[in-house]
Amino acid sequence: MKEPKIILTDSFKITVLICYLLNELGALTEYQLTKILTLDEVVNHFDLTEAFGVLENKKLADFVERKGERFYEINDNGRTIAAEAGSVPLSVRENSMREGKKILAEVELRKTVSWKVQKREKGYNFNIRLLNELGGVDLMEINLYAPSEEGARDIERRFLERPLDIVRKTMMMFITDMGRF
Repeated sequence: MKEPKIILTDSFKITVLICYLLNELGALTEYQLTKILTLDEVVNHFDLTEAFGVLENKKLADFVERKGERFYEINDNGRTIAAEAGSVPLSVRENSMREGKKILAEVELRKTVSWKVQKREKGYNFNIRLLNELGGVDLMEINLYAPSEEGARDIERRFLERPLDIVRKTMMMFITDMGRF
């Protein structure tokens, strides 16, 4: 029997969940929060928009500008609300934290690795580029062919499950004996 899905519609509980996430994960953009909370359809967009309004009107978070993006950053008022996290079902909190950690890991990964699915004349490529953090030329670029977009997206999904392992193993294939040079 499938476990019933928990959906939050109460704006206070949604606001509590947002404050909890900001308290636990740090500053997040509205887009990141929306992605976390709507991915499993735990919160619908209308209720989430209302909760963002409560967050702003009650001054539960401050806005911080970083590299042209606007982030919500928890403040003392928000921490007080985050302490009410027990009013939100544990499974919702755990799933939201798991999704939030994935999103933050992807943000960190994108600082050193870029990836995209590209349409080609025949088929698709999944392209991975290892970026040089110090500037200059990229360290490495890999193109994997897939006959369909679905196949390329499947490669992308598998890459995102363990991106650092794939990057490390690929690099190690070529540089294990670099001490000889």
